[in-house]
Amino acid sequence: MDEYGCNMKELTVLSAIRDPYRLDTPARHRDGLWFAQQVRRFLDVLVQIHLRGLHYKIASAGVVIRPNGLPYVNDNVCWEWLCDFAAKAARWLRYVEFNRIIDERNEKPFLFVPEVSYPEPEFYSGASPEIPELEAATPHLLAMDGFVALQKYRIILFGEKSSLKNILLPIAEMVGGELLLPTGEASHSMTLELAARIAADGRPAVILYFSDFDPAGRQMAVSVARTLQAARTLLYPGLNLQLHAVALTLRQVQRFSLPSTPLKESELRADRWREIMGREQTEIDALIALAPEELELIAREAIAPFYGPTLASRAESASRDWSEAAAEAVQSHPAYAQAAQAIADRHEELLAAAEALREAQEEAYEALRDVAVPEIESPEPELTIGPPTPLFSTEDDFYTATRRLIAHKALET
Repeated sequence: MDEYGCNMKELTVLSAIRDPYRLDTPARHRDGLWFAQQVRRFLDVLVQIHLRGLHYKIASAGVVIRPNGLPYVNDNVCWEWLCDFAAKAARWLRYVEFNRIIDERNEKPFLFVPEVSYPEPEFYSGASPEIPELEAATPHLLAMDGFVALQKYRIILFGEKSSLKNILLPIAEMVGGELLLPTGEASHSMTLELAARIAADGRPAVILYFSDFDPAGRQMAVSVARTLQAARTLLYPGLNLQLHAVALTLRQVQRFSLPSTPLKESELRADRWREIMGREQTEIDALIALAPEELELIAREAIAPFYGPTLASRAESASRDWSEAAAEAVQSHPAYAQAAQAIADRHEELLAAAEALREAQEEAYEALRDVAVPEIESPEPELTIGPPTPLFSTEDDFYTATRRLIAHKALET
């Protein structure tokens, strides 16, 4: 720091343990290397890293030792150290690629930035007419709405974690249903919008709820059910639905030997929970990380009473049978043969005319291809107001940019 005439502390914007410029230390290298070793041990090459899932894989192994000499266990101390120290050091010190770690706590950005396009002029011979196939040009019966058969139930998969998406989304698509993944407790607005969609649909609905095995997770299904119950009373008296708490259950936690984490000290329902369940809390992320195929099986078994798997194929078969019968009905009409022949004759004439047009276009193209092409001038934006002084700019040198951030943090600017 001698070149700036100050010490390292005076150029630290964040805390010393969080500032990216302060991570190049023996301790942080040790943590980053440890993290990279666990990634190689528990994940296949090129598989993206979901930190919560990696946490459960490491903790469940039962033999992993942290750099401080203590075992890595399933508690908040190890989890927070993994996120705030090991993973961060591994990224900034280049032991793990930056884009390898998935951020599933935040919504993906909404990007509306247009791609830059520099058009290249090309001489074009002109549009040619599109001539339909003779069969398509001949009168025939057509079912405009197609054959879309609805399942008996509107199926809604409801989960409290975005990490459920990879498993539940394909199932929701398969059944023609919905997938709702709020972070934690569902809002009243989300639940009431769901009630409106169910009411407009008209079919009975089934909600399959996936949440953590803890008092809060158990309460979530109850809160959604109660809100829908009130919506039926006040807004949609014809609402017909049922809700099932599918996962995680005590039986599933025991069956798959899922790890538990101590309930938070602030959890007022903790004593009652331990008394009834005989266990602490288990996140559904543990099942996602350790046995995702079992969670998929649980979901498929949950939809089985409400979903007819052969409906789509039978609708396709019915559509095919109708099309064949419709074609037979038209072609057996006494006037069909004469009408079809007249169309075939005109169709032949149209094909000949289209070919003649294409030949004329080719001749014109050859005659005009040496035309002088005007230059394409793309306009530049016109900015009439100068920008204000930024909090941060990459045009500033390191010292200037850093001191400005420190001053802002200290309420000096």
